[in-house]
Amino acid sequence: MLPKRSGTKEILTGLLPAGWATALKIAGGYLLAGLLWILLSDRLLALLSADPEVLTRLQTFKGAIFVLVTALLLFFLLWRHLRTLRRAEEQLFLAARGISSEVGDAFFASLVAYLAEALNTDCALIAALEGEDQCQARTIAFWNQGAIGENFTFSLQGNTCSALQTMESCWCPRGVSDRQDADHPFSRMRIESCLAMGLRDARQRLLGVVLVMSRRPIPQKNTAEALLRIFASRAASELERRAAEHKVLHMAYFDELTGLPNQQKFREVLLEALRQARQTEQQLALVYLDFDRFKTIVRTLGHRHGRQVLQLTAQRLKQQLAESEVLAHLDGDEFALCLPRVASVGEVQAAIERLLVSLKSPIQILGHELYVTASIGVAIYPLDGRDAETLLRNADVAMSRAKALGRNNVQFFNPEMSRQSFQSLVIENRLHRAMEREEFVLLYQPQLDLVRGTLSGMEALICWTQEGRSQFSPSEFIPLAEETGLIDPLGEWILYSACRQNRLWQQAGLPPQRVAVNVSARQFYQRDIAALVARVLRETGLDPRWLALEITESVLFQDIAETLVTLEKLRDLGVHLIIDDFGTGYSSLSYLKNFPVGTLKVDQSFIAGIPDDPGACTITSAVVAMAHHLKMTVVAEGVETAAQKNFLSDTGCDKIQGFLFSPPLKSDAFADLLERSAA
Repeated sequence: MLPKRSGTKEILTGLLPAGWATALKIAGGYLLAGLLWILLSDRLLALLSADPEVLTRLQTFKGAIFVLVTALLLFFLLWRHLRTLRRAEEQLFLAARGISSEVGDAFFASLVAYLAEALNTDCALIAALEGEDQCQARTIAFWNQGAIGENFTFSLQGNTCSALQTMESCWCPRGVSDRQDADHPFSRMRIESCLAMGLRDARQRLLGVVLVMSRRPIPQKNTAEALLRIFASRAASELERRAAEHKVLHMAYFDELTGLPNQQKFREVLLEALRQARQTEQQLALVYLDFDRFKTIVRTLGHRHGRQVLQLTAQRLKQQLAESEVLAHLDGDEFALCLPRVASVGEVQAAIERLLVSLKSPIQILGHELYVTASIGVAIYPLDGRDAETLLRNADVAMSRAKALGRNNVQFFNPEMSRQSFQSLVIENRLHRAMEREEFVLLYQPQLDLVRGTLSGMEALICWTQEGRSQFSPSEFIPLAEETGLIDPLGEWILYSACRQNRLWQQAGLPPQRVAVNVSARQFYQRDIAALVARVLRETGLDPRWLALEITESVLFQDIAETLVTLEKLRDLGVHLIIDDFGTGYSSLSYLKNFPVGTLKVDQSFIAGIPDDPGACTITSAVVAMAHHLKMTVVAEGVETAAQKNFLSDTGCDKIQGFLFSPPLKSDAFADLLERSAA
């Protein structure tokens, strides 16, 4: 901050070259006038009159005349000095106000220009310290002979500036160039004299330096030092703000682990590269790289050594880059490379080969040699896309294809393949990685008892997230998981996680509630589902009565005899059974009465039409009545309006779930709901 106006007057005495000289002139003038009056007053009076009587009277007023004359002289001299002082003060504050109104580079540029002009020096600069040892300084603003010059780096060691580590300012009246190496910037500029002042933060850490230099001796150190001191605090504050801003920007745009550009920075780089490619009508290649079985490495070595593998591998990849190539760490073990201005596919292949060569050498971790391979996908502008999103997606698709073909290979995007097959391939590959990276979480949707108006059970719903956002809906990846067989480990994880979480809530003293888990067709028929449920209940310690399994109509009627046997085994375990999405499948009442099912769930497609659709209302009322006749509970899902709730309550529906009561909740939020329901 700039000094206050009242305090600045003390500094202004150092800024005025004639300050001390004026005081000396006033004192000398008064002394000289007194001496002259003493020596010449009688002669002057004699010249005025020859009459003795008049001379006698004049002698009486001689002292008063002296006082009057000298008072007028002192008044004139002091008035002129104070006027000069006031003008200097006003000029200083006008300059300070103009400079202080600016920020960033504009502030530094204005300040060095003002300092050079005010002190009549050839050069002025402001520099920030660089490096851990703080021995190097990089200019932020450099004023050289009436214009802004190019910034440069110089050393603080071996010159007067080195004293700034312990002193407020450094002064060298002559011989600056002689004290530097021949290639030092000060030597090349033939600097004769300089004055430097350190720029420090609130904790007195040296952040930078403000420096005025001249090719001739700077005559007035006090004036220059006072002026630098006025602006040093403001410059230090701006330097600190600038450093904090750069740090925040670096954190926002660069990955902390690898030091490479992050996803946001890479996107900006890619957009700029695409803009230049359009202007020059050149090709651009986007390379997507993913390490193979990296999750296995983490599980084997631990997260700390897994991060170390990423760091070492990233360093190797970075060393293979040309100046124009940009490598970024997107997420986890995924990297992207932008190759601007490529002339041919062969050029792209050569760049990728450099990356693969860098990965061939083993990495030494914990005394063992670890080999890392990668699957790589490539998309080329403009053949495979004309915008960043399309190129990223297609490069990811190509990389997924490389994974599917056995990993450790390179695939170029093929636009002739159907979008649907590629999308399935992408989801399938991401499903594998999602299981490895533990990207699945369970949400719990509460159910409301319409009779009591209280919480009564929940449904566990799987959510696939990346970076805190939902990636795919269950309707997209669950069918593919069944097709590929991933539903087996995924379904077991859902069942185990839901039971374990329910048991943890009970152990925490929260009121027990039944959790419902969906069972797919593959799980139901291709595995001994009863044995799996028994094992999970045993391992988690959950009482079977607090678990419900939801099975769709289509599953029930694939093999009725086998279905009945399996359902009876589950019933014998004490697990509650629910028919999900009732009304969308066979809806065979003759068989339904033979199944040991405790609850029917009305599909939300019927609930959506209530109360305006007479058909939906009729079917829903019939299902509720039929279920109650069979001693079953009825749950309506997808209830979103009060009108739907009122209709269902009037028809005797037992429970509802949907956004009207509550959206699916994370485990901690659902625990809060349980706690409130118990109050």
